[in-house]
Amino acid sequence: MKYFFYFMVGGIVVSSVTYLAGHARGLLAAFIANMPTITVLTFVTIYLESGPKAVVPYALGLVVMLVPWFAYIFSVIFLTPRMGFVPSLFLGVALYFLLAMAIFAVRRFWIA
Repeated sequence: MKYFFYFMVGGIVVSSVTYLAGHARGLLAAFIANMPTITVLTFVTIYLESGPKAVVPYALGLVVMLVPWFAYIFSVIFLTPRMGFVPSLFLGVALYFLLAMAIFAVRRFWIA
């Protein structure tokens, strides 16, 4: 039952963002997409499943993964007018994964 709840909340957020963005309300759509609703639910469920010791590494991971996420977002912003939406989205996602893999590699090297 709890997974159905998670699914519904995620679907409501995605549907709301899509609806608002489709009606030229991009800033409001971005506000809803970036609200801490999903992270709050994730923090609570991680805490309930594993306790506070699991919440902190997850939160730190979110901060570290902001670097690849920003690269992805800026790729879409800057490349869409130059090469179109689909290629910029593809390159942004590819850049996200490349930077994320680099972070994992550095972390593995640094900790090991």
